[in-house]
Amino acid sequence: MSFLSLFLCIIAWSNLGPRPVMPDESVRLLHHNTFVAESTHSYNVRQYRLDINLPMTDKTYACHEQITIMSELPALDTFSLNFVNLVCDSVKREGTPLTFTTPAGLLHIELDETLPQGDSTIIHIFFRHPDTVPEIGYYFAKPPTIHYAHAMTCGCPEENRYWFACFDEPMDKAEQGIMLNLTVPDTFQTCANGLCDSVTTNQDGTKTYWWRHPYPIATYLTTFSASRFATWSDTFVNTNGDTIPVLYFLWPEDSARSHQGFRHMLDMMEFYSDTAFYGPYPFEKYGMVPGYYGFPWGGMEHQTMTMIHTSLISGGDVTLSHELSHMWWGDMVTHVDFRNVWLNEGFAVYSECNYMGHLCGQNYFKSLMNNRAYNFFAQDRINRYPTFDPPEIYNYGNVYCKGAWVQHMLRFLEGDTVFGHPGIFFRSMRTYADSFKYGSVSTDDYCRIHEQVTGLELGWFFNEWIYQAGFPRYSLDWNSEQTGDSWRIITRLGQDNGQQAPEIFHMPLPVKFCGLGLDSLLCIQPHTNPEIDTFVFSTCPDSIVVDPDNWILDSCYMTGIAENAKGPIPEPRILSIAPNPASGCLKFQLSGKPSSQQQLQIYDRLGRLIRTLPYRLTSHGRNSVHWNRTDSTGRNVPAGIYFARLLPEMSTPVKK
Repeated sequence: MSFLSLFLCIIAWSNLGPRPVMPDESVRLLHHNTFVAESTHSYNVRQYRLDINLPMTDKTYACHEQITIMSELPALDTFSLNFVNLVCDSVKREGTPLTFTTPAGLLHIELDETLPQGDSTIIHIFFRHPDTVPEIGYYFAKPPTIHYAHAMTCGCPEENRYWFACFDEPMDKAEQGIMLNLTVPDTFQTCANGLCDSVTTNQDGTKTYWWRHPYPIATYLTTFSASRFATWSDTFVNTNGDTIPVLYFLWPEDSARSHQGFRHMLDMMEFYSDTAFYGPYPFEKYGMVPGYYGFPWGGMEHQTMTMIHTSLISGGDVTLSHELSHMWWGDMVTHVDFRNVWLNEGFAVYSECNYMGHLCGQNYFKSLMNNRAYNFFAQDRINRYPTFDPPEIYNYGNVYCKGAWVQHMLRFLEGDTVFGHPGIFFRSMRTYADSFKYGSVSTDDYCRIHEQVTGLELGWFFNEWIYQAGFPRYSLDWNSEQTGDSWRIITRLGQDNGQQAPEIFHMPLPVKFCGLGLDSLLCIQPHTNPEIDTFVFSTCPDSIVVDPDNWILDSCYMTGIAENAKGPIPEPRILSIAPNPASGCLKFQLSGKPSSQQQLQIYDRLGRLIRTLPYRLTSHGRNSVHWNRTDSTGRNVPAGIYFARLLPEMSTPVKK
């Protein structure tokens, strides 16, 4: 066992935060074959230009697409684009018709002359969207299905290929951006990525809206909508002094109530743009439009033009702040492939929790994080897998919620632990943003930046929490020995983490020792399983609290105290609690020596006694106790984290 002095532990905690030494070499970062950021295929998309004529009477439209590509080969003579359920009429290069074919899901083009490496060319593609194809990527409806005719695109993750010819992978951003020139009947309006340079009134009763977005953009972040929009705007002054228009596009009857629903948008932008948080807003505009037809999500972070569910028109700060944060994490800096999707979604969930904490206070932040932990635990019970390369790209529990907790634990690991005062963790985030601004990244890139900024070796952390599955299930026992004027406290931290999880999570575990004149917060650093440590205090603790500030994504604490005892902690024990965290009716499995009637006490996170349940162990030393999640007055208590304590005994097991 290792011997930790109280003085040295307090110095390490208060001045440096938890800075673990590197575990043994077996848990270094696994090397995965991630894509190199940016293009690794035979060409690089530089820009898209789409001139689309929308009749707004059915699902048809015609498009003249101009795609600028640069050769990545010494002599590029053919290339392919993703192209599904569309009809290509012709392809040209500088007016010369090109030979093309449309094998399944592709538009394969043969160049008339080879393109040298590093040279660029513009390919003109003329295609149509038929009325009879399934609605994927592009959606259209009209009265009486909905109130006004409405056309929109939403192609995440890989469905933009259903409405234009593209390289539909996030690793190849069009570095010169996109131009969307939308022609509609003159009673309709449009919105899209970027800013509208101008509107042309045509002689045939149509108008053309010229949208231009000059920033690098991943294909899945491209969008447009067309309908009978009423628009209103705000102005945000960025932290670098730039003026950013904030534009809203809604049906006329929704415009008034959206003013109240969107009232915190400028505050959200100010919060994220703070130079101590994420830094300046990264684009020329921010906008929102409801997905009035065919939109199943809460929101979709199309670059500069977020699409929201209609239920959010009246408000929904959690989701609205989530989508806004994607302008930094997902749009400005984009995962190189969908195996790394947690870099987008985990960041956005942690962002939403931080913003809501800013808006409503620290307790609200903690409540949201606890809720996200519960969602992860629930999903993990159903189907356990690593957060990296998930079989379900947008699994809320594993990708979004666990990803947010990885951010939270990394912040703790780096010693950035003061609520409302961003420190080194957020400095690492800004360095990450600056290093990969408008580019593509992998988890290994993210790890490397944090290592450079903090000086910590973090490969083990990402290996355990991202590349492997599960979470730590701790059992913590402790006893005390008096040695002269001091007390030796021996702790035994075990882990039983289940299948597919690491045998040992090496995350430092904060433990608070409490007693008369004693209030010490220390960290146990697991190196072995079990991890046995000794602490020395001037007085004997009468209780301990594991992870009092809720920094670690873990479950199943068990603590015991036996005064002046040696060897195993005496019984009784709480063997299991299900479901855990508490939801619905709970069942406690107990063990110990057969005894007369005893008590099981239930406490909330604030230490308040909620309910006392009598129990009696059978002659076999086993029994189960059920709790219907009501307090002593019979009122229901909410789902969440509670503590159970067995009384009376010399040992006092407590389980979370």
